[in-house]
Amino acid sequence: FFGGITGLGEPKNPVQATQWWQRSARLGNTNASYRLGLMCQEQHQGKLVSECLDWFEQAAKQDHAEAQLILARWYSTQPGADTDAIKWLEQAAELGNRDAQYLLGQRYVQGKGVVKRPDLAQRWNDKAAAQQQRDALLLQAKQASPTHAFATYQRAANAGSAEAELWLGMAYLAGEQVSADPALGRYWLELAAGHGSHEAEYQLSLQQVDREQQIHWLTRAADGGVPKALFELAELQHKQGELAQARASYAKAAQQGHILAQYTYGEMLRLGQGGKEDYALALKQYRLAAQQGDRQAQYRMGTLREEGLGAPRNRVHAYAWLSLAATEGMPEAVRARDELEAAMTKPEVKQAQKLSEHWFGKMSSTAKKS
Repeated sequence: FFGGITGLGEPKNPVQATQWWQRSARLGNTNASYRLGLMCQEQHQGKLVSECLDWFEQAAKQDHAEAQLILARWYSTQPGADTDAIKWLEQAAELGNRDAQYLLGQRYVQGKGVVKRPDLAQRWNDKAAAQQQRDALLLQAKQASPTHAFATYQRAANAGSAEAELWLGMAYLAGEQVSADPALGRYWLELAAGHGSHEAEYQLSLQQVDREQQIHWLTRAADGGVPKALFELAELQHKQGELAQARASYAKAAQQGHILAQYTYGEMLRLGQGGKEDYALALKQYRLAAQQGDRQAQYRMGTLREEGLGAPRNRVHAYAWLSLAATEGMPEAVRARDELEAAMTKPEVKQAQKLSEHWFGKMSSTAKKS
């Protein structure tokens, strides 16, 4: 029977295996129905077509918890199918499936498809955590008091939670709630990196004495989209004269919202470093950084708007940006603003000052919210 499935004692024979599983499923073998669902899913490149769903439902109706969980997850992706998703989640959770227990707890936290019930959310999360479900353990760790945090993060890390491993690594490096131990810190960071934590890769880059190892971890973190890693990699490339690569790395970091990367990418675009000059795109990058309070970017916005580079010349906007840049006394911004003011009419200056105050208020409000 198993020879055709595993190839033990004879060559693998998928057709024969499928026939055996189908015969077994018709005789009521729940695991056979589940196995046929998995085989069907594999044949369709991971997609759950109706044939696969039929096999899983057949197993699920016979109390196969893993099949119930697969159905619950599938229904969770379908519009208006929360009732079915909850039904299968509840059944799998009651049968002791730890992933279903965690997901059901999250439903009660979010009130998604059910009424928000913190008590039931806690109950199901605790049940999942008791079975070492890593996400449930991580949630317990996040909710733990400072005196119990280390022990709960340790349990989550032992269950393979990358976020918990990262937390432990940082705790050992900083000596927080535990004696500082750089070697143990790196050990946990490496585990976290192995489990897909790009932040852990970045932190490992900071621990390296060897330059090649530093660049290795920094590159991995940058490839994972960590903004500060992308920026630091861009800085290294810039210093080494690799301008095209630096420009590309700054661009990626800028897209991730890194303020200094936005400004620096704008500089490279304005100066034509690592590629062609592009004043319009430079202006866009400066604006992104300027709106988040970067004074240098505000100064560049003012000078470009005054010169009409990247957008039509606008003295009112130029003055407003230069006024913002001059808020903390930047000499070149103060000088440029005063020189521009001398060439403007009083109504223009008044309009520009109002605009500057309006922008400043918006930026302050955004900063408070963040």
